[in-house]
Amino acid sequence: MEHVKRKFAAEIGGTFTDIIYFQEKDGRSVLETLKVASTPAQPEQAVIEGADKLIPEWSDMGEMLHGSTVATNAVLERKGVKSALLVTEGFADVLEIQRGDKENVYDLFYQRRKPIIPRNMVYPVTERVTADGDVLKALEEDQIRSIAQELKREDVKSVGICYLHSYAFADHEARTKEILEKELPNAIITASYEILPQFREYERSSTVAITSYIAPVMVNYIEKLYGDLKHRNFKGEIFITQSNGGIIPMGALRKEVARTLLSGPAAGVTGAAFMARQLGIHNIITLDIGGTSADVCLVNNGEPLVSTENKIDGSAIAVPMLDIVTVGAGGGSIAWLDNGGMLQVGPRSAGAIPGPACYDRGGDQPTVSDALAYRGFIRPEHFAGGNYPLNVENARHVMAELADQVHASPDEVAEAVIRIMEANTMQAVRLVSTERGYDARQYTMVAFGGGGGLHAANIAQELGITNVLVPCYAGILSSFGLLVADVIRDYVQTHVTRCTDTTPEMLREQFSQIQEHAADNMVSYGFDREKIIFKYAVDARYLGQAFELQLDFDEIPESAGKLAEVFHEKHLARYGCNSPDNDVEIVNYRLKTVIPQDNQLLESMKYNAKTDRYDTTCSKVLVDGEWIDCDFYTWSNLPQDARIQGPAVVEDDTTTCFIPKNWIGLLQDNGSLLLKREEN
Repeated sequence: MEHVKRKFAAEIGGTFTDIIYFQEKDGRSVLETLKVASTPAQPEQAVIEGADKLIPEWSDMGEMLHGSTVATNAVLERKGVKSALLVTEGFADVLEIQRGDKENVYDLFYQRRKPIIPRNMVYPVTERVTADGDVLKALEEDQIRSIAQELKREDVKSVGICYLHSYAFADHEARTKEILEKELPNAIITASYEILPQFREYERSSTVAITSYIAPVMVNYIEKLYGDLKHRNFKGEIFITQSNGGIIPMGALRKEVARTLLSGPAAGVTGAAFMARQLGIHNIITLDIGGTSADVCLVNNGEPLVSTENKIDGSAIAVPMLDIVTVGAGGGSIAWLDNGGMLQVGPRSAGAIPGPACYDRGGDQPTVSDALAYRGFIRPEHFAGGNYPLNVENARHVMAELADQVHASPDEVAEAVIRIMEANTMQAVRLVSTERGYDARQYTMVAFGGGGGLHAANIAQELGITNVLVPCYAGILSSFGLLVADVIRDYVQTHVTRCTDTTPEMLREQFSQIQEHAADNMVSYGFDREKIIFKYAVDARYLGQAFELQLDFDEIPESAGKLAEVFHEKHLARYGCNSPDNDVEIVNYRLKTVIPQDNQLLESMKYNAKTDRYDTTCSKVLVDGEWIDCDFYTWSNLPQDARIQGPAVVEDDTTTCFIPKNWIGLLQDNGSLLLKREEN
C-alpha cells in the first residue's frame, strides 16, 4: 500500500468508540487519540462526533480505517434484512438440522436458536452434482425464474445460493446468480462458490445464510458513513477490519461481509503483535479487557492462531478468524447472586447505557468498574482523561447493597468481585494456551483495553507468567491495530487426496489455480499484483478422521511426503499422540494474500520524555483486605528510564495499569510498560 501522510481509525466498542488520528509531521509520526461514548442505535454518530473533534481538515485525508460491531449486532439482535436461501433439492432443512448435536447435553429443555433464515424462506432447487464435480441432474433455469418472481413478491432484499458440492462444480451457482441478479436488480445475491468453496454442507450453508442476512445492513451502514465523510470533503478510501486481523477495502465488502463478524477484538491482536514485535517479543498471549468482555488470543512466532470452526449466536461461520476466546468479564460486567446465593460476575453487562453505577448515567447494579472505583484503582478526576468524571459514592452504594445480600463487608465484596472476574478470565487464557498444547509460562502477556492493565499482573501471577507488556495506547489498541493492519484476503478450495497419491506437480497446480484467482481479485480492488505476498496452508487429517489440522507454509510444500511429516509433528503437539504409519489426507488448500502496510514511521515510534523526574501522588487502595498507600503516576509524564516499584498505579487518558507488590514496571523505548515479576 502507498504511504499515506494522514489517516484515522475508529473502532466501535460496546461502551466506548475509540478514535486515533495519524499524521506525518517533519518525518515523524504524530498520533492524537480520543474516546467517546458509543451510540448503539446509530453507531456512525460516535465515529463522526469523535472525528470532528480531532480532525480540522478532511480534503487530504488518505484513509479511514474502521472496525465496527454493526454486523455482529445485526446477527445477535436479529436485525438483518428479509433474506432467502436457495439449496439443492433434498437439503432444505440443513439450517434446522445443523450438526444434530446439543451445546449443553445436560439441559433437558435445550432448544437451538432459530436459523437466521426461516425454513419457509429456504427454496429447494432441482440440480445435483457429485463430490467429484460430475453433473447428475442439470439446473432447471425456469424454476429459478419462478422462484425469483416469488422472492420479488415477498420483497426479499438479499438471496444466498448454496448448492451441494458447488466447490467442485460452480456453474450451477454461477448461472443461478446471473438469473437472480437480472430478475432482482435491487437485491444482493451471494453464492457460496465465491465466498467459501469448501466442503461440509451445513457450515457452508450457514456462512452463506449469515452473509445474506447482514450484507445489506453492513453495506448500507458503510455507505451512509462514507456519505457523511464525503460531506466533510473526504476523498480517501475506507478500509474495514476483518476477523482474520487484516483489512479490506470498502469495494470488497459485499462479498466479504461475513469476515467482518467478531472482528473488533482481532484488530487489537494485530496492534498487540505490532507493539510486542517492536520490542523483540514474538510469543505473546493477548488480553483485551473492555467494557463488556475479556478477549484472549495466543500469538506464536508473531502469527496469531486461526480457527475456521466458529459460531455466532448458535450458527456456524467457516471463514478464517483469529482464535479468540471471549468471556463476559469486562468493566461493565454485573455482579449478581445465583439461585444458590453464590456471587457471580458477568456475562451480563451494564453496557454503555446505563453503564456502571459509578458512571452516573442511571446504572444501579454493581459492576467490575464499581468494584475498582470502590477500591481506589480508578480515580474520578482521572478516568478517561478526565472527560468522564466518576461518582464513587454510587459505587460505594451498590457495593454496600450487594454486601448486605451476602452478609459480608463492602470491602470483602469489592475484592471478591474482582477475584471472580479475574478467575473467569484465567479460564480463557488456559483455553487458548494449555488446552491447545502451549505452555503459557513461556509467553509474555500483552494487556490492553480500558481494563487490561488493571488485571493483567494478577492474572499472570496465578498462571506463572512472569512478563506482562502494557502497550502505549493500550486503551485504544484496537484502533491502533487498524492503523498498522495489512490488507488480507483468505481463499480456500476443497480438493481431497491422499498424500501418497499427491505429486509435487499436483500441489503446485492446486495452489497456482487459487493464486491466479486471488491475484485477479486483489487487482480488481485496485492493488498492484507485484506487491502481493502469498502464504500457503493445507488442512490435513489422518484417513478416517472427521476433522483436520491446518498446516502453514511460507512456500508451496516441496512434496506431499514433507507435508505429511509436518502433519505428524503438529498432531503430536496438539493431541499428545500421532500415528506415522497411517495415511495422511489433504482436504483443503488455503491461500492468504497480503498487501503490507507502510508502517515505517510507526515502527520507529519513540517515547519522548517530558521530564527527568517522577510526578507522583499518593492515594489509598484496597489490596488483600487492607487499605494501603499507593503511588499514582501519570503515564505521559514518566521519565525516559522510568522504573516503577509496585504497588503502584500508572494512569493514562485511555487506560490504567496496576503494578502489584513484587512487580516492577519498566518504561520501554516506544512508551510501553513492561511489567516484570521479581523473584522472592
